[in-house]
Amino acid sequence: MLRSMNVAKPFEAVSSGVEADVLVALAGSTMPRSGREVARRARRSPTGVQYVLDRLVEHGLVDRMEAGRTLLYTLNRNHLLAPVVEQMAEARNELVQRLRDEIAAWRPLPAHASLFGSAARGDGSTDSDIDLFVVRPAKVDADDPAWSDQVDRLARAVRGWTGNNAGVVELSEDELAQLRKDPPPVIDELRRDAIDLGGEPAKSLLRSF
Repeated sequence: MLRSMNVAKPFEAVSSGVEADVLVALAGSTMPRSGREVARRARRSPTGVQYVLDRLVEHGLVDRMEAGRTLLYTLNRNHLLAPVVEQMAEARNELVQRLRDEIAAWRPLPAHASLFGSAARGDGSTDSDIDLFVVRPAKVDADDPAWSDQVDRLARAVRGWTGNNAGVVELSEDELAQLRKDPPPVIDELRRDAIDLGGEPAKSLLRSF
């Protein structure tokens, strides 16, 4: 049975321990970080993080240096496993790029497409859908076979990439215009969190709401 990915922490598919959180926190920058800063970024207890840092230093995956009385840590990017760690840290960005590439190949193209909700905010879980907002061009019918096929294909791709269902909110340009009279809550979510995937940018699209 296909399992789902934690959209906030995609690397949990590989490791759900403190080690993964620490490594991803270090992979996010080449600047040395103190153990306390790593713990803050990893959202873990300083004691647990320090234990993990010591162990990772011992294995050579993390470098440690002294700065006065403070110990600083960096990911050892020469290590054989460093590329794997960096890929884990970039998993969410990879999802966004795959969505953009898939939508760029659509014919007809959407008037707008974006990622929103927990996947855009980075606070989801294994139970979260990958929420997509798609605006169909006014000239394209809802039951147009080519259009329906590519929306379905995208939903299947999302499921295959992540294990999560795609929650697609689809409207026509005309339907979107009608929402200006009484905007639903999803409009606020889009204005706040949307990551553009194709078509007109969300900020421009929602300017009149």
